[in-house]
Amino acid sequence: MTQRLRILFSHGYRPFFLLAGLNAWASMLPWLYTLSGGSVPTQGWPPQTLHAHEMIFGTVVAVIAGFLLTAVPNWTSTTRVSGMPLVGLVALYFAGRLALVLSDQLGHVVTGIVDVAFLPAVVLAVGKPIVESRNWRNTPVVAVLVGLALANTAIHVGRAGSDAAMLRAGTYSSVYLVVVMMIIISGRVVPAFTGNALRRAGVEASVSNRVIVGPLAIAFAVASMLSDLVLPGSDVALGLALVASPLLLIRQSGWEFRKTLDQPMLWVLHVGHAWLAIGFGCLGVSGLFGIGIGAAAIHAFTAGAMGTLMLGMMPRVSLGHSGRPIEATHAIVWMFVFAIAGAVVRVGGASGPPELYLPGILLGGALWTAAWVLYTFTCSKALFAESS
Repeated sequence: MTQRLRILFSHGYRPFFLLAGLNAWASMLPWLYTLSGGSVPTQGWPPQTLHAHEMIFGTVVAVIAGFLLTAVPNWTSTTRVSGMPLVGLVALYFAGRLALVLSDQLGHVVTGIVDVAFLPAVVLAVGKPIVESRNWRNTPVVAVLVGLALANTAIHVGRAGSDAAMLRAGTYSSVYLVVVMMIIISGRVVPAFTGNALRRAGVEASVSNRVIVGPLAIAFAVASMLSDLVLPGSDVALGLALVASPLLLIRQSGWEFRKTLDQPMLWVLHVGHAWLAIGFGCLGVSGLFGIGIGAAAIHAFTAGAMGTLMLGMMPRVSLGHSGRPIEATHAIVWMFVFAIAGAVVRVGGASGPPELYLPGILLGGALWTAAWVLYTFTCSKALFAESS
């Protein structure tokens, strides 16, 4: 290996954050072109399903893998995955992306097996040290990874059998599983990062995690998502979502958001968590009161919460683990602004008049894509830099 490759494969976050950034805009651009009236080969996949699949299993899962491969060794005081084992995981990820491009030639079964293989490998890589160290507090993240592998399997089975219900179940399960992980992890890291940073800055702050409200918010959120999977669009699921939304905001109200406004690396994480509450609010309001459509909720979760939290965490992890100050450059701030603005436009377009729907998708998608292009060409250089 050259020195740059040795650096790249020294920590899990380095290659997977780079691949997530590349996949985000490389997958979004063909989707926007398709919506504009163009034609892009999809190897027999329904274009909307392929778009959703690659956003989750091409981009989000890469970020999750990079984060967990970096965080779990710290949580468990074990040796990190690096070198050739990490190269092997990256090769499995690449194989999945290539299999989708060649799925007509490979067939449904081979495509599905190759694409699904990456997540079980990540489960082994992060689950083994958690179990061996008896770090049971973090076993939910392993369960989420297993669930994502099953959801991906369901998508491939649904695609092979042209089963719309199976495709929906797999796609929505994957989104909801990531939402569960975001609720759990953001509830730990956002108040912790905020309290530590404010103390370092000499700012008086009392960061509270609302011990009772937090578990209630998680319980109602999970119950809502499970209900929606079992009985899509049921009043039970939508009612539970309307309860989860304010609970998440109350949970967040103790995190001293107003005192972070001069620190972009902090406030972006607060905004990302707020998108979770917006997502459940959209889910409940659009269904129970007929305001807007389901796309508003799903994109509040994906473009909003996932996009903002991922772009908020990746520079922080990259800078922190390479020994650099965790500070937002002008480019990073614009990256945050584009991502949040893109999500606002996308969700607003889905909730507004029909004539704004397509323009909202295109403008929101363009802004969101610009954020990921900025990430690729500004933050990714830290991924090849030696730790200082």
